This record gives sequence, structure tokens and C-alpha cells, in this order.
Amino acid sequence: MTYLIALDDGHGMETPGKRTPYINSLGRSIKENEFNRAVVSFLDGELQRSGFDTLLVAPTDEDTSLSTRTNQANRAGADAYISVHYNAFDGSFDGSNPSGIELYVYPGHLNREAGILAKSIANYLREGTPQEFRGVKEANFHVLRETAMIAVLTENGFMDHPDEALLMIDPEFQREVAIEHAKGICDYFGVPYVPGSNGDEWYIGRRVESIYQGDLQFYNQPSWSDSAVAGYLQYGYGFPNILDQIIVEGYPQYKVENSQGAVYYLTANETYVRVV
Repeated sequence: MTYLIALDDGHGMETPGKRTPYINSLGRSIKENEFNRAVVSFLDGELQRSGFDTLLVAPTDEDTSLSTRTNQANRAGADAYISVHYNAFDGSFDGSNPSGIELYVYPGHLNREAGILAKSIANYLREGTPQEFRGVKEANFHVLRETAMIAVLTENGFMDHPDEALLMIDPEFQREVAIEHAKGICDYFGVPYVPGSNGDEWYIGRRVESIYQGDLQFYNQPSWSDSAVAGYLQYGYGFPNILDQIIVEGYPQYKVENSQGAVYYLTANETYVRVV
């Protein structure tokens, strides 16, 4: 039997207020969806590799309405709904801010199937990057109330805790959190978790080339800023070696290497590039 998992990267990229305080070392705030989108992107791949079908209920940068998200999952007959978030306390780095992870299910479901799934995911989240475990809790959130399947909402840190805020844009932390979610989901459904191979993803070591009819920018650092542009690719030109895939401000980039060993960053969007 193949299970369908609905994946929800909470909020939109420009949702007001859903961001860290200003971080001087970065020269900007971090948007919550930069983390949520990255984790869901990694989790999507982890689950598909392990044999699940997935449904992305908010696949664009827009703040898709909660009813649209849950209606999609209900119509599709999803077997579980996972909503990925990052928590906040008072929107400031001042004072003694809380930290850590917590998971939510609908009231009355703590000891039912949703609670069992949440605890399964929590078991793996607790084994990763050291963070306070704040428990599995109950809340009357729309995505927990209006879903016709078991549903879990995860809060994977606090945006207004100085240390946990920086974890939001750490690709290794993003990937780790996705893997921990995937392992918990696999355990709940009795499906063997299939780890990645060859550097965790199939594209590692392959060539990537432009399929864009125009000048495709590549960058000298993980960035989308014009100031970081290192050069341009024409159609059919590319890089011989993909080193990794990361998420930059909510969008995937390949970390690549040219024939001289120089490292650059290039969009991983299949509209613009292909891996050969």
C-alpha cells in the first residue's frame, strides 16, 4: 500500500510578522518560510525515496489560505498532514527567550493516532541537534481541526532565540530536521526509511547545464543577490560536478564545481537547468 502525505510549509514568504528580528551579522531578518519551505522540500524527497506519495498543499510563495491547504488534502484523501513551522515568543532577541521544539495535535488526540505520529516524529527530533524538548501538545489550529486525516504541526525552534534563529538558514539543520520527520513518519506507517546514497542525493557528482534561452546567472556564494553574480551560462553550457543542493531564501540552488575546482552556486529549478 502506498500512503499519501500532505506537506504544508507554514505561511508564505512575505507573510507579515513571520520572521526573525533583524540580525546584524546577516544584515537582514530571516523569514520563517525560508526554513519551512526548505524542510518541506527536503522532506518531500525523503518521503518519495522511501515509497510515499506526497502532496504539497502550498507550493508557491503566496500565503495560501488555510482552507485551501486543508481542502486540497481532504479532496486527495491524504493519509497524514504534516505542517512545518518555526516558533516565536515576543519578536525580540531581548530578555530570556524560550527555545526548543514542540509538536501539536488537535485537542483530544494526544493519545490517539495523531498523538502517536507526533511522538514518533518527536523521538527523532530529540536525537538531532541539541534543543530543549517542549513536548507534544494540543491546540485548536485550523490545519489540525479541519483535516480529515491525522495531522501534526511541528515547531522546530524559536525565531526570536538568537542561536535558533541562525539555524533556520543552515542547510545541514534543514536537511536534518527533514530526515527526522521522515523517519518518524516511516516508523508510524511501518514503512522502511530509505536513506540517500552517494552524498545523500542522486544528482551529486553529475553535470548540470542551462536549458534557459538567455543569460542564466550563477553566483559566487549562496545568494540570489545581483552583487553575488559571478557570471552567466548560455543554453547548453554548465558545470561538470554538482557538490550539493541547498535552499537559499526558500529556493533550491546547486553548489557546483567547474573544471578548475572553483565553486559556484546555480539555480536548481528544473525550468532553467537539467542534470545529465
